[in-house]
Amino acid sequence: MRDELQGEAAWRERATQLQAALDSRVVIEQAKGMLRERLGLSTEGAFELLRAAARSHRVKLSGLAADVVGSFARPESIVRISGLHPEVLEVMSREERVLQTEAFFRDVNDVIARTRGSNGSRFLCECANPFCNVTFEMSGHDLQTLHATPGNYVILAGHDIPDLQDVVQNQNGYEIVRKRAADH
Repeated sequence: MRDELQGEAAWRERATQLQAALDSRVVIEQAKGMLRERLGLSTEGAFELLRAAARSHRVKLSGLAADVVGSFARPESIVRISGLHPEVLEVMSREERVLQTEAFFRDVNDVIARTRGSNGSRFLCECANPFCNVTFEMSGHDLQTLHATPGNYVILAGHDIPDLQDVVQNQNGYEIVRKRAADH
């Protein structure tokens, strides 16, 4: 009987350890995704940045990952390693990051326009700031008409990037901008 209790206790302890390992892996994967999105890194690059920062500051990888996930601010150790090894951040050009972010919001707005009909709807600013959550009102039909021209985006007034886009029209607190780059 005593051996059975010890065996059961060992299995419970093992199950607890496996659950803790699984939980830390989930947090690490979330942190990789957040760093990938925030900094334009590859999945491997995000993991290497996390690992290097954890090693250099002698902290557990899962603890640093929890810090990344728990705040929009980047932990000092991530900033420090990025400063010591800036080549880590040279994965994607600024223009590519801007285009990807704006295209994401444009795609979201296209779904809103298709699913909510042509009445006035609230749409997301299609600027390059991934944290921008400003909305504007426009008819779905008007938005789809603007998007029919490649490179057109609708952004909050003042969210334009003058060296990458031209303001085509300014009205009702939002601007219609057109990309200057040849590939949209």
